[in-house]
Amino acid sequence: MTEKTFRNMVFRPHGAPSAHIPLGARSVGHYRISPAEPEKPMVKHFVQVFWGLAGRGVLVINGESRTLHPGEIAVYLPGMQHNLRALDDPWEYRWWTMDGPMAAGIVAGFGLTADIYRVGPAPIELFERLRDALLDLSRNGERNASALAYQLLARVAASGRPGVDDPAVDQALRVIHRRAADPLFGIESLAGTLRTHRSTLSRRFRKAVGISPIEYITRLRVQNALSLLKESAMSVAEIARQCGYDDPNYFSRLIRRHTGHSPLQFRKK
Repeated sequence: MTEKTFRNMVFRPHGAPSAHIPLGARSVGHYRISPAEPEKPMVKHFVQVFWGLAGRGVLVINGESRTLHPGEIAVYLPGMQHNLRALDDPWEYRWWTMDGPMAAGIVAGFGLTADIYRVGPAPIELFERLRDALLDLSRNGERNASALAYQLLARVAASGRPGVDDPAVDQALRVIHRRAADPLFGIESLAGTLRTHRSTLSRRFRKAVGISPIEYITRLRVQNALSLLKESAMSVAEIARQCGYDDPNYFSRLIRRHTGHSPLQFRKK
């Protein structure tokens, strides 16, 4: 690497978080890289958040190339392929990763999905405290690291929002994240809640977000399902119900369509 590039990171020294930790802090890092150092695309089964500091990077999120600017974050959820590279020389960013049985659910509870959000300057002190907590190998260190990962999520939720300038779409996103697990929830109930016609809502939503409301709801449910398949011992039928699907057979076909594997095959990967 040239003098202007570096990669600093700290990882939790053991595998899964302790049983009493619902949201584990898995790792944290600070990178400054060049376009000549792209990351090898790889599917990862944890939550990762990138926070832009300087320069710009390109991340592929749900098949679309997105640009991350300073003061923005990008969120990858479990089961997604990580694919990113520097656009400018250099590109500097902070990142942290989270796992545990409730990681995806907690992230969704903060109104976050796989997307890019404008959030302002990175809280460097919190990142450094998370690094120190991960270096503390005691049980207390693991608890502190979990709490700091949660604080970073709270900071993001308090200051950020997706790159959406349409107030109706912003409200629609909030409703979707609140009600996605309801099997009766769909475009009709969403439009009814917002008191707008479904075709009008769909047109505005697609213009602002790039996909339809139905596709967004489906992606959110699938992301949560992939996390539960990897991080919990729940049956496929239980996971289907928790993710908004009463029919486990339809749920299994949906998972196969998105991953190329049945739910049980994906769990064993």
